[in-house]
Amino acid sequence: MRLQWLVPIVMLFGLAMGSNAQAQLLYAGGEDIDFTCNGGGACNVSTGGSYRTGWARESYAAAGTTSDPPTNRFATPTFTANSTLWIHSQFCTLGFLGGGCANASTTSNAQMLRVFDSSGNPTLVVRGTGNNNQLKISSRTAAGAFTDLVTCSSAFNATLTQLDLFINYGTSGEVTLYTNSVQVCDFTGNVTNGGGATTLNQVEFAGPTSGPAAAWSEVIVATTDTRAMGRFTANTSGNGTTTGFSGTNVCSAIWNVTSFNDANYGFSGTNNVVHECTINNSIPAGSYSVLGLVMSARVLVGSTGPQHFDFVTRTGGTDYTSSDFAPTMTFSNFTNYIQTVNPATSNPWAVSDFQATGFNVGEKTKP
Repeated sequence: MRLQWLVPIVMLFGLAMGSNAQAQLLYAGGEDIDFTCNGGGACNVSTGGSYRTGWARESYAAAGTTSDPPTNRFATPTFTANSTLWIHSQFCTLGFLGGGCANASTTSNAQMLRVFDSSGNPTLVVRGTGNNNQLKISSRTAAGAFTDLVTCSSAFNATLTQLDLFINYGTSGEVTLYTNSVQVCDFTGNVTNGGGATTLNQVEFAGPTSGPAAAWSEVIVATTDTRAMGRFTANTSGNGTTTGFSGTNVCSAIWNVTSFNDANYGFSGTNNVVHECTINNSIPAGSYSVLGLVMSARVLVGSTGPQHFDFVTRTGGTDYTSSDFAPTMTFSNFTNYIQTVNPATSNPWAVSDFQATGFNVGEKTKP
């Protein structure tokens, strides 16, 4: 059993009132371990000024292309299918990979955001127009035919910007794009592609320009309004209560990197071994309600020894484990294990829970 893991905490900040307090969190990610790079193109960790310092420690980026599908793109895992989605992120275009944000003109039909129906078709696509730095939203059939639904009313500023896309997927539906919580595109009517699917279950990210990369961070998918949400990355920072793995210390500074390295790993060949870490809990000042604790891991198994693992949360002096996950013999990502309540109390998480002495995250080997 070999393991790499990162631990993001997703936070709903501001007033936890109305439907937001009942939000169903479907996905949250923002680092390379949270996504799958598709199409054989390049996906890259980007730092510099391409994300909100204090909330994230990197963005993930892909250079824009005009092909369908984009040559360079990355995707969330599939999540619970829904007909109503909100998709949230921090976004910018880059002057160069690894650099900060630089406003770049959109390219006609370059695809920056692709939302998949449960049949596997990118049914709604946010694309560039190539005119005055604008975006448009289009529907797409499984055969690749696009219908432009709406062109945004204002130019798109591709410096670091909060994007929120609302979709009510149906023949009497709606799709709305917000930048920094201001509505810039809205279409009411048939937003489906005629293929018969009625729900959405995956998102793919690329760039609205031909050439410059698009950088994404703090990605959240939920069933209710995401405009007042943010994602805080609580990466591992030190040894926890129990540290049973050999090899690279997965809690140490060498592990606290922004891109995974399969040459360094912690491991155990014995069942029921626990390894726990403390986390970065330097959460930006403010008053927050916590929507969920989300864990991601990169894991493989050998031909003998433990064949499963559990995520571990240590809170209130007790270890709480997830159900079993079954890795393969090749390193792969296990993302989006979501805990919406504190298992010690069955109450919604509070920021103070993560800052309490003895709070750990980790992993347990299983037969």
